[in-house]
Amino acid sequence: MVYKKGYAKHITIMAGSTADEARLFMGEGAMFNMEEQKEFARRAVGDAVPYLKEEDRKYYEEFKRVCRFNEPGLIETEFIDELMFRVPMLQQLDEQSAFNKTFCYYWSYPSSNADVGAAHSAELIFVFDLRCVGTGSAFNGTNISDEIFDAVQQMWTNFARCGNPSTDKVEWKEYSANEPNVLVIAGPGDLRNEQGLLADQYKAVLPLIGYYQFMDKYFTPGYMLDIIAARGQNS
Repeated sequence: MVYKKGYAKHITIMAGSTADEARLFMGEGAMFNMEEQKEFARRAVGDAVPYLKEEDRKYYEEFKRVCRFNEPGLIETEFIDELMFRVPMLQQLDEQSAFNKTFCYYWSYPSSNADVGAAHSAELIFVFDLRCVGTGSAFNGTNISDEIFDAVQQMWTNFARCGNPSTDKVEWKEYSANEPNVLVIAGPGDLRNEQGLLADQYKAVLPLIGYYQFMDKYFTPGYMLDIIAARGQNS
């Protein structure tokens, strides 16, 4: 509402999401392996979806059809990522871009730990130049490229200084509802603009955004305790 009505029209915004947002809370927090993460996601989403209104269930079915994954567990993890992180962020930029400049990024440069991937906040080690964390961080492991450090710090600094994150090496195109340009940060030598990234997923999940707070109760640590307890029974 704040953005749609132009109450923040004087603000230039740069925002983004990571490719594997939810893994922060599963792979790092609970130290779940990939199979445990998929089980958690299946249970969380599986328990929540039946409470969608009948007329809204078609959107979830459409999401499953267009999802970039086709494996059970990964589909549900992506749904959590979209509903809780990326889609609300894009909705904010869609509305704000009618009044001011907006920039969007998608961080897919993963950790060297396959069970973590590009988790929520994976980019912060680069933004704040936390090289001292090094390989001790489960978020990034050995994937701590100097090229990405330098590029990210220059772009974030440029945005803070003049409202435009582009550098002499990277052109970061503005985002708008009509031209949804996203800077994909995929790794050394792979920073690129893409328009309409995962657009079909966005269109499928956007009508469900009103369920954000309701669904949140299903994406909580409660299920994690059961999965952790099962480790002892299966050993």
